[in-house]
Amino acid sequence: MNTVYTPYTPIRYIVSPSRGASMNDMIIREALERLEAEIDPITRIRIEPEQAALVEALSVFKRCGAEPLRLPRLLAVYMLLASALERHAEPLSSDDPELTRRILDGDYLYSLYIQYALKCKEESLLRGLAPFVKKIQIGRALGRSREIRLLSAFEQVLADSKEA
Repeated sequence: MNTVYTPYTPIRYIVSPSRGASMNDMIIREALERLEAEIDPITRIRIEPEQAALVEALSVFKRCGAEPLRLPRLLAVYMLLASALERHAEPLSSDDPELTRRILDGDYLYSLYIQYALKCKEESLLRGLAPFVKKIQIGRALGRSREIRLLSAFEQVLADSKEA
């Protein structure tokens, strides 16, 4: 997942609208449109996720039994959290001219992730992901950088909520 920082332009569609678009393409497009409506243009934050990562996420969500109408919401929540974690994952260097921007953008995306999840009534998902996110944040604060298994965390939370 890549977060690009350039003067604001709308979120670019990964797939162009067409009659031959697959269901995944339509879900991805809807999730991106939702994010475009949520991210304040003044931030100039653009999210350009890789299509393969989004298709993989959708596959996990479907395997966990997520309802079709919920898929665009889940995907948007996933993109926001992944982008926030990505911005905070880069090494901190005081001579980095983009340091402040990266930190503030990561904070903005993280708060938007929480706000959007609540707006979409995904409180149980938010609660389930909280321990995972906290472990990442503590690990990074202690200088322990680990590979992020965000999709695995989503899968575990979604599977647990289905069993409950």
